[in-house]
Amino acid sequence: MSQDSTTVADVETGNLDRDALLMRFIKSVVDERYEEVLSAADAARLAEYAEKDTTTVKPKFGDLVLGSRTVAEPKDKLVVADEQAFTSWAAQGNYGTWKFIVDPTWQKATLRYAKWDEANQVAVTKTGEVIPGVKLQKAPPPSSVTQKPNPEAFAKLGEMLRQGHFTADLRALLPAPEDAVEAAQ
Repeated sequence: MSQDSTTVADVETGNLDRDALLMRFIKSVVDERYEEVLSAADAARLAEYAEKDTTTVKPKFGDLVLGSRTVAEPKDKLVVADEQAFTSWAAQGNYGTWKFIVDPTWQKATLRYAKWDEANQVAVTKTGEVIPGVKLQKAPPPSSVTQKPNPEAFAKLGEMLRQGHFTADLRALLPAPEDAVEAAQ
């Protein structure tokens, strides 16, 4: 069976059991290749970010902006480094219970809205009060990339595919047979 002998119409109206397995095969080929390409693209994007500090790119296909690919930048965060100093400070403001235990929800909110005073190397509340026992934990280097497809561009690609202005040869997605690779060496 050649690639040209099975059309989309055949798959939609043919033997559903056969068609389900054919579509599963096509999906497995595309999924495997997608993971390889995505991994390589993410590595390249992270390398470019490290070199040029560019977080977002908007790849094009012709004049179509396909979407965006953005390096996910982790953020620095404040953490309690000296539990005793922090608990003592919280106790003075009655942010706990009878046997003084810091309310975890209050602690989380305090750290979320606190700011780091770089000059004095201390955390401060919204009102400027120093929060003892808190340090700034630097974010790790970026390690992931997010992509956001452009729905309009994908719709246009679908239209181009239906009209025959855009084609994809699935054979290019399959790795070369091992014996052909060995013969080339």
